Amino acid sequence: MLPCELYLVTMPDFDPSRELADLAKVLERWTPAALRLSTTDETRARSCVHAIRETVQASGTALILTDLPALAHELGCDGVHLTSSPAQCLTAREELGRDLQLGVYCGTSRDEAMSAGELGADYIAIAPNAPDLAAWWSQMMELPVIAEDIETKEQAIAMFKANVDFLAVPLSFVDADEAGARLSDIVSRAAEEYPG
Repeated sequence: MLPCELYLVTMPDFDPSRELADLAKVLERWTPAALRLSTTDETRARSCVHAIRETVQASGTALILTDLPALAHELGCDGVHLTSSPAQCLTAREELGRDLQLGVYCGTSRDEAMSAGELGADYIAIAPNAPDLAAWWSQMMELPVIAEDIETKEQAIAMFKANVDFLAVPLSFVDADEAGARLSDIVSRAAEEYPG
């Protein structure tokens, strides 16, 4: 049992023509709350969404795009993740609509995190080296916090201790077994060693 929910992020070169079956196995095994396509190329993102949306959403996983709010709305995705400034929130919300999720990456900055919340973000995302920010945020704010780019069990444990709501892990795989083994190394081992 994980102390928080899992949020998977594809590699920029994710190719559903080769990896859809393996992705489906990973979703079934790990039941992540969300899967984010990291590509910001509109043509590539459109192609990926057409190929995977039904599989992802049928598994109960939210499908999130990166920096493409209008496309997320158009294609029936579940939200968008902004990678630059919280100032983009207002424009993104107009393009996205009121009902879809809007997340913003804030790095290690309290000011950017607070700005994102004030501008209507549904969650903030923080850098993997910022457990102190996560701990402060989880004590002071109700808005969910995601720990980005978690690639080691040590990072995962630090974020578990900081009470993050979601752990965002890059999803790279040759096949489903390889992806599962990597996730186990990071997430399952961290959960086993987490003292909380």
